[in-house]
Amino acid sequence: MKKISVILLALLVPVMLAVTSCGGSKEEPKDTAKQVVKVEINHSQLLLDEIAKNGDIMSNEAVPTMIDAKDVKANLGEKQLVIDLRAPKDFADGHIKEAVNMEFEKVLDYFKANDTKKFDKVVMVCYSGQTAAYANAILYMLGHSNVATMKWGMASWNKKTSVKWSESVSDKYAKQLDTVTVAKVPKGELPKFDCMHQTGTEILEARAAKLFADGFSETVVIADDVIADPASYFIVNYWPANLYKQGHLAGAVQYAPKKSMSVSADLLTLPTDKEIVTYCFTGQTSAFVTAYLRILGYNAKSLKFGANGFMNTTLKSKEEFGGHGFEAKKINNFELEKSEYKPAEGEKEAKGGC
Repeated sequence: MKKISVILLALLVPVMLAVTSCGGSKEEPKDTAKQVVKVEINHSQLLLDEIAKNGDIMSNEAVPTMIDAKDVKANLGEKQLVIDLRAPKDFADGHIKEAVNMEFEKVLDYFKANDTKKFDKVVMVCYSGQTAAYANAILYMLGHSNVATMKWGMASWNKKTSVKWSESVSDKYAKQLDTVTVAKVPKGELPKFDCMHQTGTEILEARAAKLFADGFSETVVIADDVIADPASYFIVNYWPANLYKQGHLAGAVQYAPKKSMSVSADLLTLPTDKEIVTYCFTGQTSAFVTAYLRILGYNAKSLKFGANGFMNTTLKSKEEFGGHGFEAKKINNFELEKSEYKPAEGEKEAKGGC
């Protein structure tokens, strides 16, 4: 009799466990799938939180890190890596000693495959400094805080490599500037974007990879286009208020450098349904800001060559503009290294950014 009881008990236990392990009862409906609640993931907020872990990119006085050509020259050696983003042919014709040439689209892969944090400085250079600043911003957001941009790009290294800046400065619209203060609009929301990832780290890495894959050339706009049709853009003047009041592009809204691009400040006053054009003095800082905005999902672009492209003389002559006007004295006479250029069969000439 005892044996029979033991056998019955052994048979009943699995049945009891099957009923109680899901926390249900006999009265529960069999189709529990309808009761699953879909949780909406705020990708933008997760992304912002992840970026903040690697430093306050938009409020840090030391960011973007600009390094003068003289300092790059003085620190050539084991503790400094120079990455040149220009086209291979231009690199071969003249570059900084021991610089590494690579395509913009391959920068992230290089940083993943190499221990770049062993260097005191990783200096990004390009023709004008704008492409380099854009790459710098993406890398900084990923935690590469030792990355810097050489101011004025290779234009400041040698006269032979200065043509991009020398041919791009202008006073074309210096007499068409506006002094009317344009108020910011009420705060809205962060941009929404599709993403298959659910953690801040994964989202940031995916967004960074997208920005590098998209390239830099699609993230710039020229002054002629903005002046011709200002209503098509939300124009951000990234200058101090006192300089904004002296004259700015018509319709531009002033956003304070190092203070305005956070959720607690004015970030949410930027539109999510309109192309944003940010401009600074040289295009380098605005390229940095543009990378930050684009990684968050804004349709942002940088004004090519900044205010130097339309009011260069004012930037050079007025002390309050802090020497941000490009001129001959910005160009050094540092030695250029040459190397052999062997294009691959069928290779098209790379443009090498800005």
